[in-house]
Amino acid sequence: MDCNDARNLLQACADGEVGAADSVRLERHLEDCERCVESLSNLQALRAATRHGATYHRAPAELRARIMAALPAPADPGFSNSGAAEAAGWRRWFTWSPAANAALAAVTMAAVGLSLFQYNGQPSQGDLTANAIVASHVRGLISNRAIDVVSSDRHTVKPWFNGRIDYAPDVRDLGAAGFPLVGGRLDYVDGQRVAVIVYRRNQHPIDVFVIPGNNSGKLGEAERQGYQLESWEAHGMHYWAVTDASAGDLRMFVQAWRNAEGGVER
Repeated sequence: MDCNDARNLLQACADGEVGAADSVRLERHLEDCERCVESLSNLQALRAATRHGATYHRAPAELRARIMAALPAPADPGFSNSGAAEAAGWRRWFTWSPAANAALAAVTMAAVGLSLFQYNGQPSQGDLTANAIVASHVRGLISNRAIDVVSSDRHTVKPWFNGRIDYAPDVRDLGAAGFPLVGGRLDYVDGQRVAVIVYRRNQHPIDVFVIPGNNSGKLGEAERQGYQLESWEAHGMHYWAVTDASAGDLRMFVQAWRNAEGGVER
């Protein structure tokens, strides 16, 4: 797959509508094409910003009735002075009643107010990152590429990332707490390649995205599209955990992570 083929799939991928076979081909292309990764990230951010707080408002029935009443009546076929009738109709179109004008002004002000509200209510960086995390989690599941390195040994999973990213992610053994390690993979968030550590709670995968720096936004606990998320910072890294397990299970997982050896936060 080249960039031309990938561009035809990026919009569908951002909307979560790309087929499984195309998703696998696209994932392979994204591994080596930072330009397409950036394009996909921009599309996901645009989609999240568009959907955030979007509302629809229907005009009141009274306003519709007034507008319909102000429209010119159908011309009478038997009326000979058609020009005068048409002129009168157009004058009626542009000379609405004060009540209709006031109603239209109110709708205009409401639209302006809604636009200002939406401008001021743009999603935060944390919201955008959360949406990207969920999209990556789902994309990994539907493409059967949720795990690149399969192992329950953290001493196997951690070295696997060497040379693939420019930082060493923390990998912890949480099997005793009921969250066995099953492997790891590479993924993309906000246009950068990041490490994902994969655990399980019964049959529910838990992805831990390890993002360097503290600039990916703060969210705490949240829910997106039925998936539970929690984010926290430690030792110069930003962590995002996402799962379809319960919020209580995810809370227990994060506590187990923090309690693990070497998990004291700054």
